[in-house]
Amino acid sequence: MADLEINDVSMSFVDRSGKGLLALDRISLAIEDSEFVCLIGHSGCGKSTLLNIVAGLLAPTKGAIRCAGTTISGPGPERAMVFQSHALLPWMTCYENVRLAVKQAFKGAAASELKDRSEQALKLVHLEHAINKYPFEVSGGMKQRAGIA
Repeated sequence: MADLEINDVSMSFVDRSGKGLLALDRISLAIEDSEFVCLIGHSGCGKSTLLNIVAGLLAPTKGAIRCAGTTISGPGPERAMVFQSHALLPWMTCYENVRLAVKQAFKGAAASELKDRSEQALKLVHLEHAINKYPFEVSGGMKQRAGIA
């Protein structure tokens, strides 16, 4: 069994005029553990749509995706996605942005555990010095690393 299985996935959207748009048509792909894969294609071909489905941000119109043997039905901590823009909330510090995500991933965890996990995530991306800085106070690369954390 592959670590990530994309089975006969299709995705359709309806535009403002009511016309249907087929963004993905019967995509199947198996990715093994530790395998490195690149999605390459022209603008508008469905790369981001497929990644959003894998991340659990969109549900496919048809087909299914399994990660580690479990059907993906929404976002989860076993998968990560780095967005094209950092997507940090500007009124929150780097720590507060990370803690918000950690709190969602570990619902019901004690406050001390959330604090430890948030600080550890920032340490992993070498941002412990920027823990109390707001997004406008750090570089673009630091914003991306905060988003990864």
